[in-house]
Amino acid sequence: MEVRAPAPSPSRAGAAAVALVGLALVLAPSAFADPLPAGVGIRPKTVEEVQRKLADLRFLPRSGVDGIFGDQSRAAVIAFQKWEGLLRDGIPGPVTQRALADAGRPTPLTGGRKDRVEILLDRQVLLLVRRGRVARVSHVSTGKRRFATPAGRYEIFRKRRRAVSIPYEVRLPYASYFVGGIAIHQARSVPVEPASHGCVRVTRHDAKWLYRRTPVGMPVRVLER
Repeated sequence: MEVRAPAPSPSRAGAAAVALVGLALVLAPSAFADPLPAGVGIRPKTVEEVQRKLADLRFLPRSGVDGIFGDQSRAAVIAFQKWEGLLRDGIPGPVTQRALADAGRPTPLTGGRKDRVEILLDRQVLLLVRRGRVARVSHVSTGKRRFATPAGRYEIFRKRRRAVSIPYEVRLPYASYFVGGIAIHQARSVPVEPASHGCVRVTRHDAKWLYRRTPVGMPVRVLER
């Protein structure tokens, strides 16, 4: 678990770093990740720089670079940690910051320049691919055991801004259906592990953005690894 962040500076950017330290200390669970070796510089040094790097890598929209570490930034950090195989705690501590400094823009797992969605069951992330390049990486939660989201090649066949799951009596905002009653949709709870009854849960920050960019007919590739 990452609980350390860069030392504050007297500048405004340093104040943001102080806030980041406090956030890490409050949110940190009981397990700890290995700290960086002594003397190794930690970059980026402020919340805004963390956000800017996440935006460069397509984990966060440019509009999310605001110097405030809220739910949207935390979800972006989780998506990055999932992609990199790090501890999924949403805290941009030293290990995550070092990975951010070295990371390149994610690449699709399937080939071709056609726009598509890739859902990675092992990493629990969704890739929106446009013209062969990753346009967004989103933190998601797919189907839990006995309700696993089925791997395969599909396409979006129905969209509903205000859908309802009949069997579970749950609202599914911004739902894009791609196989049977399984959809990509907004959810209040998006854990770091598979937790749904088969659908692909996304956060409220990504749901509307994705809904507008995934028309009927767009291919969906659900990949086990």
